[in-house]
Amino acid sequence: MKNLKTLIIVIAVAGLAYLAYNLNKGKDNSKLAEEALSDFAIKDTASINKLILTDTEGSKGINLVRTPKGWTTDKGGCVQQHLVHTILQTIKHISVKSLVPSGSIETVNKSLTGHHRKMEIYQNGVLTKTWYIGNPTPDHYGTYMLLKDPEKGKSPEPFIMHMPNENGSLQTRFITNPLEFQCTGVFNYEPLDIKSIDVKIPETPELNFKIVALSENSFALFNNATPVNDFDTTMVRGYILYYKKIHFESHNSLLDKKGVDSLKASTPYYSIEVTTKSGEVNKIKAWKKRFIVQRYDLEGKLLEFDQDRLWILLNDGTLVVGQYHVFDKLFRDINFFKGQEQDFQENLQ
Repeated sequence: MKNLKTLIIVIAVAGLAYLAYNLNKGKDNSKLAEEALSDFAIKDTASINKLILTDTEGSKGINLVRTPKGWTTDKGGCVQQHLVHTILQTIKHISVKSLVPSGSIETVNKSLTGHHRKMEIYQNGVLTKTWYIGNPTPDHYGTYMLLKDPEKGKSPEPFIMHMPNENGSLQTRFITNPLEFQCTGVFNYEPLDIKSIDVKIPETPELNFKIVALSENSFALFNNATPVNDFDTTMVRGYILYYKKIHFESHNSLLDKKGVDSLKASTPYYSIEVTTKSGEVNKIKAWKKRFIVQRYDLEGKLLEFDQDRLWILLNDGTLVVGQYHVFDKLFRDINFFKGQEQDFQENLQ
């Protein structure tokens, strides 16, 4: 009877082992290479046309593809090109700093299995390498990484990798949050492409204005529906130039859905609508950003609003954070174009 129980246990364990093997078959850890793999670098980065970045921390990950016009998401979304170029430069120049001590290999492998950022690299449409990027070494002069080859399998040993002549963790180069890749441009127009700019100030609507481009150096100015005849054309031209490069700072990480809905239902600080000559309409709204915690000015007076940042609602309905030093130059009123703000010419210098 005792032997029978032992036999049943052995069969059960074997069955579970077989099941685990089949469940893992085809997954990242299904096949180990016969030798340690350390050839992470790819010198011909021009052949790389797709990068898939994911992590073990619950991020959605991002799929980047190369197009004739630059890198985008797999759905055609705009991404910040310099972030992709940083990854490509890392792929090209990365090198082994040192081996992982034999006594630490198992510990590092377990750590990499549980917590890592993974990057799948495709060259000419074919998966050629998969990187597992782990934590930095204790001295922060290297990063634990593991390489997987689609044919040889996953390396049984990790390596300590680095960028020559640079210090710090490599992990931060491999962003997996798609929001961080998203382009931050709000207004990026060539002046000659703009047909009109309509600015509304809800708290003081009598100061609203609209600029209409009639030709390269000819403009019409309106105060609500009333044409304004006496205005400075140079001021108008200089104002339009500001719409060439306006970017937000970061995405909303403070307000939940209820807070966002409440903000959208409130009266905005400014509303700006830009129409291009091709018919594209881009409208944003801005709100002052209330402090969540108490803040005081230099005189000890309690501040209600953030003095550096504000809320910006983009044309697609996304709420982001902008900086006043970027957006303030857009927040003008009708009096501005009558030459009543003497510092404008200085700002153009």
